[in-house]
Amino acid sequence: MLNHQLIILCIILFGLGVISQPIQYLFPKYVEDTLGSRLWLAGILRAIPIGLGGFSALVAGAVCDQFGRKRTLVAGIIGIFLVGFVFVSPNPAIIFAVLCLQGLASGLKSSGGQSYLIGAVDTAALGRASAAYFLSGILGQAFGKSIAGILIQKHGYANFGWLALGSGILLVAFAGLVLPDQSGAKSIDTLAFKGQSWWKTYSAIISRPRVILLAAIRFFSTFSWGSLQFLLPLLMARLTDIQITGFFGGSSDVFACLCLLSTGIVCDRIGVIKPAIGSHLLIFFSLIGLMMAIQSAIGFFVAGVLASGAAWSLSTTMPRFIKQFLASEETGRGVGLVHLAWSTGFLSGYLTASLLVNINLRLPLFLGLVAVSISAFLVFRLSRFDGSC
Repeated sequence: MLNHQLIILCIILFGLGVISQPIQYLFPKYVEDTLGSRLWLAGILRAIPIGLGGFSALVAGAVCDQFGRKRTLVAGIIGIFLVGFVFVSPNPAIIFAVLCLQGLASGLKSSGGQSYLIGAVDTAALGRASAAYFLSGILGQAFGKSIAGILIQKHGYANFGWLALGSGILLVAFAGLVLPDQSGAKSIDTLAFKGQSWWKTYSAIISRPRVILLAAIRFFSTFSWGSLQFLLPLLMARLTDIQITGFFGGSSDVFACLCLLSTGIVCDRIGVIKPAIGSHLLIFFSLIGLMMAIQSAIGFFVAGVLASGAAWSLSTTMPRFIKQFLASEETGRGVGLVHLAWSTGFLSGYLTASLLVNINLRLPLFLGLVAVSISAFLVFRLSRFDGSC
């Protein structure tokens, strides 16, 4: 399964996780501590750029299929590491602009990275390769989050932001020089990128029922994850402090790595439907646990770690779904479409949680339960289209 392309890709994802994820993870607490703003502002500042990332993924998917996967991925990395400016400047306008750029870049990174992954390995090993792909980023996140709380507590948010920016420059240089080029399919005519006609390249994909169901599953399951990404660091910081919150994020990611590995192996052996259903059940029960332990630091810690592992387990199934439902020359656009569903779900959940958290802490968790239930039902529907999944 391991090869030169996959190993270097995983190293890059590890570095990107270390650099960018701590800033996104701690952003709600940063707004509360530093900007003195209401939490709904944090929700808006993060949610709108995430939505932009979803739409950029559509364009990025088509561009990826036409101009190559490495170029698309490197362009995404350049935009993402600039998120370090969020902690450097207290100006909401600058923060919003940087987050919009980061959101647009996330579409390039997702389409380029997952398309590169799918092109690097055979289908028989894609489950394990997908686990390695997501695991690399999560290990980077775990390391970054664990040290971020300590560094921020000692040196402040701004110094951590500058450190992220400097590290990002090195990562871009590494990706551009070391990552092997991997030509994407050249099936899209160059004229398809003039004006708005690039959208027509998606028409055949969107008309397929299985692809529509997959996008809906990604939306509803990610709605709950978006809510948790806003709530978990904020509520844990309220129950404890910023240093323990960083450790909480790192522990969640380490557990997620174990779940990713297990899910990837199972997917390669029995297909993706049963692992996808199992991931939904874990998300459902972890949300119930969070609702019950809303005032307990230990209980909230345990349930939050379980929720993170379950959500990432579900993500492991997505590349295999895409490869089964779409042809090789459609991979970039398939990833772009699924990422659009992911980003709109994340946006909706994140913004909803930011608006409801001061009304009732359990309300956004309950809505997450509803969304996960809908997503689980759609997985059952998807299994009826293709029993080989």
